[in-house]
Amino acid sequence: MAGPAKAERFAYIDWMRGFACLLMFEVHGYDSWLTYSLQQTRFYRFSQFTGTIAAPIFLFLAGASLALVSDRMRQKGATPSQVERRMALRGIEIVGLGYLLRLQEYLMGLPKAPWTDLLRVDILNAIGVSLILMAVVWRLCRNRVATAVVSLAISAGIVLATPALWTTMRPRWLPWYLESYINGVHTYDVPQVWLFPIFPWTGFAFAGLALGAATACRATSPAPTRK
Repeated sequence: MAGPAKAERFAYIDWMRGFACLLMFEVHGYDSWLTYSLQQTRFYRFSQFTGTIAAPIFLFLAGASLALVSDRMRQKGATPSQVERRMALRGIEIVGLGYLLRLQEYLMGLPKAPWTDLLRVDILNAIGVSLILMAVVWRLCRNRVATAVVSLAISAGIVLATPALWTTMRPRWLPWYLESYINGVHTYDVPQVWLFPIFPWTGFAFAGLALGAATACRATSPAPTRK
């Protein structure tokens, strides 16, 4: 007898994840292998620029994957609450892994590493929080079309709100480690472009969720009949 069918994978998502990993390795490792003089070349600057694409790709794919996996779970009989719980727990897990990575870096950097680095908002924090927020939106919308429309609106809203939340409407009343999730201020009293707060980075995740929901709609739509 034939064995049970394996879960379908989307090859293009795996390829994009692999490409994002290569870019991430490039931007974080390439400079460590070069002398200072070689780091002043045009090619090096271009390589560092291309490496900045990795984070948006990871966040975008997180949204697209959530939509596709959630839809697959729903087709297999999972309730909306079960889907939301699984995706939210996955987000919590990734946030926890982010803090464990900070702890590792802190211990390796002792005695010079400041304790505030433990609460730095980095890419894993952004992905985890995005998954939690998207799981809630998916649960509230309940169907693919609504999810796609609402996610696209949220993505646009995050982009439009970012300039104000970084400047004139900063939530200064929050502790710095919470405000960092809004604008990446950390301990510098000025938002930092090298961190990964919700505004604007989660906008990439919701854009991916919108595309993933739209793709799921197209994949399950009936094929046109031929006369």
